[in-house]
Amino acid sequence: MRPGVLWAEVRQAWRGLLRKPAYLLLAGGTLALGVGTMALVFSLMDQALLKPLAFPAADHLVAVGLKDGDLVGGAPGLYGPVKSIAAFSSSGMVTGWARNTNIAGNGNAQVVTALYADGGFLQTLGRPMAIGRNFNADEDRPKGPQGVILSHDMWQRRFGADPSVLGRTVDVEGKAVPVIGVLPAGFEWNSPFDMILPLQPDLGSTNVSVNEYIVARLAPGASLAGADAEAGTRLKAAALNSAHGDPDRLKSWENSKFGAVELKQAIFSEGTDTLKLFLGAALCVLVIAAVNLANLMLLRALARSHDGAVRAALGAPWLRLALPSLAEGLLVGLLGGVLGVVLAWVGLRVLASKVPPEWMRAQALGLSATTVVFAFGVALLVAVLAACMGIWRAHRQALVAELVGGGRSGLSRESGRLGRVLVVVQVATAVVLLSGAALFLRSLQHLAEVPLGFESRAIATFTLAPVRESSPDSATVILQTRRILDALAAQPGVVRAAASTNLPTGSQFNMSMRFPDGSEQSAQYRPATPGFFELFGIPLVAGRGFDPLHDVAGGEAVCVVSQAFVRDYLHGGNPIGQIVTLSNEGSGKQVPMRVVGVVGDVRQDGPGEPAPGVLYLPFAQVPPATWVIIRGFMPLRYAVQAQPGSVGQLQRDLQKVVEQVAPQQPIGDVQSMEQVVASTTDPQKLNLLLVGIFSALALLLAAVGLYAVTAVTVAARTADFGVRAAMGATPQRLAWQVLGQSARQVALGLGIGLLAALALSRLVQHFLFGVGPADPLALAAVVIVLALAAVLASLVPALRASRVSPMEALRA
Repeated sequence: MRPGVLWAEVRQAWRGLLRKPAYLLLAGGTLALGVGTMALVFSLMDQALLKPLAFPAADHLVAVGLKDGDLVGGAPGLYGPVKSIAAFSSSGMVTGWARNTNIAGNGNAQVVTALYADGGFLQTLGRPMAIGRNFNADEDRPKGPQGVILSHDMWQRRFGADPSVLGRTVDVEGKAVPVIGVLPAGFEWNSPFDMILPLQPDLGSTNVSVNEYIVARLAPGASLAGADAEAGTRLKAAALNSAHGDPDRLKSWENSKFGAVELKQAIFSEGTDTLKLFLGAALCVLVIAAVNLANLMLLRALARSHDGAVRAALGAPWLRLALPSLAEGLLVGLLGGVLGVVLAWVGLRVLASKVPPEWMRAQALGLSATTVVFAFGVALLVAVLAACMGIWRAHRQALVAELVGGGRSGLSRESGRLGRVLVVVQVATAVVLLSGAALFLRSLQHLAEVPLGFESRAIATFTLAPVRESSPDSATVILQTRRILDALAAQPGVVRAAASTNLPTGSQFNMSMRFPDGSEQSAQYRPATPGFFELFGIPLVAGRGFDPLHDVAGGEAVCVVSQAFVRDYLHGGNPIGQIVTLSNEGSGKQVPMRVVGVVGDVRQDGPGEPAPGVLYLPFAQVPPATWVIIRGFMPLRYAVQAQPGSVGQLQRDLQKVVEQVAPQQPIGDVQSMEQVVASTTDPQKLNLLLVGIFSALALLLAAVGLYAVTAVTVAARTADFGVRAAMGATPQRLAWQVLGQSARQVALGLGIGLLAALALSRLVQHFLFGVGPADPLALAAVVIVLALAAVLASLVPALRASRVSPMEALRA
């Protein structure tokens, strides 16, 4: 076929379709719903998993250390051996997470997040600085000089992107530290951060407590498998050497695996299962949208079947007969792609605050060029396939029957059957999605009903990392904490105030302990001030709590334990008077603590996890060496209980109250305890939100598809309904006939969908809490919702059938 003829056919088809804007918008909008959901999920996957790391030769970057599946942890005692492995051309070390850090300057004290790393970290990643330099050998030396490297965002936000920032000082933890460099824009890590400070690791350390990442770059010609094997041998030897003389630790390291894993897989692969769940849900919506579009384009092709038969009889080739449908499919695909990209963009804007930070990879969430190309590719593919289905079906129409009027209705018995099959597919797919949403909703209901073991109402919280220069040791931190708590307690409307290393939920801190039976394990360790249990309503089960007059520094070391701690580590019985010994890795000294009380359990990891064993000790009795470890991991958490109605004003005044007794001491993360508790179920809420939205779209599309097929069927059978009415059929009987036909399709789709949902239940089982995949209430809700949607979708066509006039139908 000549190009001119081809283009003429396309233009004619497009002009004809543009004269039917309602059909074009319906078809394009239907496709856009499916494409938009796929583009949204693909954008999340592209951001979190698919996008290559923004480092030169990123596939040569590895994480080295203790292997736990795909996760790899490093330690100071492992860094020295890594430096000597020939398979690595360079290596560096960085803290496992960004830590809260106090900065000041120009009267503006604030809490920022900082990574601690050595010069090898940035050198290994290979991204050049925007301005300035990396850490030098002196700054990498233990107790060497300090320097700060700003993130590009911090440079713009706090310094106005001033290129003369180099050499200026930032007051970091009370010390003036010069700015030596600025990172390039788009520098990414597994979590956002504001600056990098020198880690100054000790290459001769024997500390193998895994809390850092060791990053290395493969040397030219080196393979990942070879580097993994060599690292595994050398690092295990280092770990075993560190445990010399300690049988328990020696056995633990003998059973551990060490080695190297690709950096992207080791550090940037969180949320894979959740994203796969969202992808499956989006595919279901796309399938339903595609089936709906196929129905629409099938009906459109059948409407042109008479014209096609005439052209075929005149000798038109098959390709020319197919061109109008293909051209219309392309136009619908383009429109669906545009609308789908817009929907995905809107969805990402709405979800931006709810997406986990680790998925963001320190970058803004948005539509990439890859996602846009993907969206248009999917839209065009689905639209063309739907057009091909219409072409195939129309081609099967008998030409003679069309010419003599056999196709007058525009819908043969076989075509109607195909439409009903597509409706069954839609309903079955919608059942799978609705079942997932119902199960997630039931799971959240169960989580909300789980008692956490503490009260959260009318409590304001904030974090505070004592400035190192003004509070260099545990004694000064304890004094500052007492003064801040006294100032808070004196505020109007405040009932009591307390501080600890951790709130009752949301985070944890573990230390190695030796128990009365001689065993040693890592358990939750929580210094807390007097009044902590009373503030959170944690009940005292046995013994006593903390006495502010006697449980002081220099007094007898005591502790209070939770019921789970008694069960898990003290083997039940009466724990009062037993001795738990803290294995203080910072000083090598053993710190025995006498158990003086037992309190109720708290669900530290949220309502979906069992309550762990927790050891509480008086804040004033934290050993100095232990405080050094704590301060390197986390800030202190303060909680203030207020009278009802006073929490909002109290949260606004907290910084001023703290500054009254600790000038230039910033605070961060000001929020109510109810917000902290709510955040523990954020992953489940995100699951419900996205799957719920996708389920609503699926239900809408399935209902529209059922309505369209039923309406067309009623229109095609107008004469039949007129004859039945003339023979005495009542309007109610005609309406019930239409409703019955729809009910059979929905019932079949429900049955198939429920079977599919049960078969796929193992894929969502680990996302659920307190419900099984065959939860009767969830499945019953799905059946009821779909049944109601089916009735509403079929009601108008059924009423139309009941009102057919026999005479008008026979004349037609």
